[in-house]
Amino acid sequence: MSGKGFTAIQISNDKNTPKPQKWAPLALGFRPFFLLGTWFAVLFMAISLAGFASGIWHHNYFDLPLWHAHEMVFGYAIAVIAGFLLTSVRNWTGLATPSGLSLGLLVLLWLAPRLFSALPFMPASAFAILDMLFLPTLAVILGRLILKSAQSRNYPIPIILLLLSLCNGAVHLEVLGLIQNIAMQAMQIAVCLIMALIALIGGRVIPFFMQGAIGIKPVENKRIEQLALPSILLVAVAIAVGNAWLICISALLAALIHAVRLYIWFDRAVLREPMLWILQIGYAWLVAGFIIYALAVILDLATMHAIHAWTVGGIGMFTLGMMSRVALGHTGRKIVALPWIPTAFILLFIATIARVALPLIKPELLDSAILVSSGCWLLAFIIVGIRYSSILLTTRVDGKPG
Repeated sequence: MSGKGFTAIQISNDKNTPKPQKWAPLALGFRPFFLLGTWFAVLFMAISLAGFASGIWHHNYFDLPLWHAHEMVFGYAIAVIAGFLLTSVRNWTGLATPSGLSLGLLVLLWLAPRLFSALPFMPASAFAILDMLFLPTLAVILGRLILKSAQSRNYPIPIILLLLSLCNGAVHLEVLGLIQNIAMQAMQIAVCLIMALIALIGGRVIPFFMQGAIGIKPVENKRIEQLALPSILLVAVAIAVGNAWLICISALLAALIHAVRLYIWFDRAVLREPMLWILQIGYAWLVAGFIIYALAVILDLATMHAIHAWTVGGIGMFTLGMMSRVALGHTGRKIVALPWIPTAFILLFIATIARVALPLIKPELLDSAILVSSGCWLLAFIIVGIRYSSILLTTRVDGKPG
């Protein structure tokens, strides 16, 4: 498998392979970002649940609903994406990504805004600047390597990261009182951009993972693959423009394209492999989100059900699946579901059903849906955190670097 391919995830033997680190947690990007992202997902949801349940929220910068939305995307999701990309770009390009002290500083750049967002220690403008530094920095680090290796198929990655940074900036502009009524629209666009990254990454790795796990590689439909990323970006543009008909058409078109893609990938053998079906079910929530969003616009309903299909189902399940297998593969372990991990996957699926379906069927069940969904989310990530923390904190079992 070519080291320049997006699906090349085996550790490179290139001269730029990093030397073993004295401290394993900073040996490679997936380690600190997966570890902190997992436990942040627990703390983040626990505080959100307590805030919504009690009606009390002491904050310095965000109000509770915006903090919840912002940290789901720019806290948890970006941590997992950063960990994956910092690990995989090294394999795709054969060039070294940050490790050791430089990786530690990058982690601090992500972590500091998470700590300061709810604490009255920093002026609002200073916090906004601090929170806006991580994504451009990550885009520059990855973009430089991708450009140096002339991998044109991976050029969208740093571009999407920069677009996410613009969305984050728009949120801060409203919080600082410089622009009105833009934050939630920017957050929805940001979620679409995360879906675009999932589609981009999923399209390259899911068939590869299937071939490795069940010996089946789906036959690629070139037209569908060419349309997969643009179709989601079109939805993001439609949301930015705010035209209802454009949103409906683009969302339904994206749903069709990605449903066909998912159908091409599916094989019954996938159902026997939790490390595969978690990714495909997560991808299915991406499709469901587009359908629900279009229906919400047509029927003049709240779009939050679609957003939670994308965030809890799409982002939550896909990232949990990717963390579970990447952490095993890049620490020299066999990629099989550890004890209790399938239970965590099922809990996250229940969390999505509760948060999306229950309020759609009976709106008066919203409070109960939030409680059930949050509880299942917490249990799922606690299980993963317990199972994977020691793996992420210790050296590879095969003695190799990384």
